[in-house]
Amino acid sequence: MTKIFSIVALILTTLSFAQKSKIDYSMYPKAKSGYEQKVITLKTLPNEDNYSVELFVGKKTLVDTCNNFFLAGTFEEKTVDGWGYNFYQFESNGNVAGSLMGCMNNKAIEKVVHAKSLQTRYNSKLPIVVYVPKGYVLEYRIWKADEKLTTVK
Repeated sequence: MTKIFSIVALILTTLSFAQKSKIDYSMYPKAKSGYEQKVITLKTLPNEDNYSVELFVGKKTLVDTCNNFFLAGTFEEKTVDGWGYNFYQFESNGNVAGSLMGCMNNKAIEKVVHAKSLQTRYNSKLPIVVYVPKGYVLEYRIWKADEKLTTVK
């Protein structure tokens, strides 16, 4: 009987811990019509000030294989009222532009075309919340600064 109580206590403790460690996103606004909320959670790293996160929003579209393309759009940083947490709203009219080189084979491929990226600080204690138009993709990469500083003479 004592073993059963110990096992039940262990399970309840584990469940309680799991619920406490779950991140609460309820303070962030709901996505407006035509948009979706994307959330990035980062793992804890030593010396997080030496890292940053680069955000990319893209749209899948048909493009040729020899020109460079970009998506029209901008990020706007906003703050959750009463909390001080930041989040990002990406706005785009969906237009894609590119260079005008003549392509010999003029083969069309489906590719994700990105807008200008946004770089933000690395902070594993808070999620990175981004609102993007439905059908768009959010991608990111982590940058690490060299620990060594170079003195200018």
